[in-house]
Amino acid sequence: MLKHLLIEVIGHASGLSDAQLEQIEQSLPATRALIDLFNKAHPIIEQAQALYNEAQPLIDEARNEWQAVGPAAQILLEVISHHLNKGSSPAQAAEAVRAALGGSMKSVAQDRGMGQAMNRVTVFGGTGFVGRRVVRHLSDSSVTVRIASRHPARTDGDNVEQIVADAHDERSIEAAIAGADGVINAISLYLEHGGDTYHSVHVEAAARIANAARRAGIKRFVHLSGIGADAASRSPYIRSRGEGEAAVQAAFPGAVVIRPAVMFAPDDTFLTTILGLLRTLPAYPLFGDGRTRLQPVHVDDVAAAIAQVLRQPQRPYPIYELAGPRIYSYEEFLRTIARTAGLRPALVRIPFAFWHAVAGLGEILPHPPLTRNQVELMQIDTTASGSRPGFAALGISPRSLEEQLKAMLKPTNEEIQNAKEGGSR
Repeated sequence: MLKHLLIEVIGHASGLSDAQLEQIEQSLPATRALIDLFNKAHPIIEQAQALYNEAQPLIDEARNEWQAVGPAAQILLEVISHHLNKGSSPAQAAEAVRAALGGSMKSVAQDRGMGQAMNRVTVFGGTGFVGRRVVRHLSDSSVTVRIASRHPARTDGDNVEQIVADAHDERSIEAAIAGADGVINAISLYLEHGGDTYHSVHVEAAARIANAARRAGIKRFVHLSGIGADAASRSPYIRSRGEGEAAVQAAFPGAVVIRPAVMFAPDDTFLTTILGLLRTLPAYPLFGDGRTRLQPVHVDDVAAAIAQVLRQPQRPYPIYELAGPRIYSYEEFLRTIARTAGLRPALVRIPFAFWHAVAGLGEILPHPPLTRNQVELMQIDTTASGSRPGFAALGISPRSLEEQLKAMLKPTNEEIQNAKEGGSR
């Protein structure tokens, strides 16, 4: 059919007779054979088109599924690659992944969506640096917030509840999330002690909470991680963060992972410690050559983003990277703080090997001023990749470090009055 159609078209366009066309056809054996092959393939092509039309809806559904679980699969591949690179056999690597997930790998389920509003949310780690601010943001929007913590603290607000919960105990977790619509895991560990290891907290406990949330039919699960989390890292802390993300997304398909950059606040120990040292030390020691890049973000902006992810009616992205509006090298970061405070410090470059030794000794203290995981984080860039959604996707404009520093350093009316009274005596 195709052959005859082609001849008719050529004949019509050229004005040649059938005999002339047949003579031309005889002189082009390869072309004739190709046309014959197309004739044979034509039914197959039509069948393939029909199959593709039938498969198109399934392709669209599969694409939506992988938007939810694809990041988890990628992280799992990184975990396996890490163990294979260490010389483990494929069987050992698979066993390591199973152990990391605590048996939580389940078949993929559909996203539960947000058919109803968030009325009650359980926040694990709700008394921590980020958690207590998330609690405030949610309670201010009339959501009943249940703080799940081993050591409850005093809370303000009529719609804030307290419950004693241990993330290592399954029944305790189930009691904490009973009746909740959403769950946030804001538990983090910066220094191992006793039975609390990076793996037990960031991987095992995270998977345990996510599993319980899935079984309870929780509509939305948010997991706090961090920029730089890497399941293939040599650092136990950084690696546990990456493995924790994989564990959570495997246990609760549709879970949302929040990766903030280095966080700061006016009342934190991060900026206040740096300011104090810049004011007192004759020379300030740098981590390495000071070129490590960071993108500091205000902790209240991170808390607002978490609350927004939980409340928004539309389906969220699987991973958000939350970083401030400006990228600094560590040296630029220190000079920005010093300049805002009116200081001109001398900065001295100190090798990372020295910092690891100091941090190792410092961890002997009850409240170490520096930990080895902090040193390890200062050896990698903790900036947003640009390939993940962030504050813009949530309609939030992160505040700058400089404006917050100025607010911190601006004396209050009370301080000014006290200074005047002191001068007049």
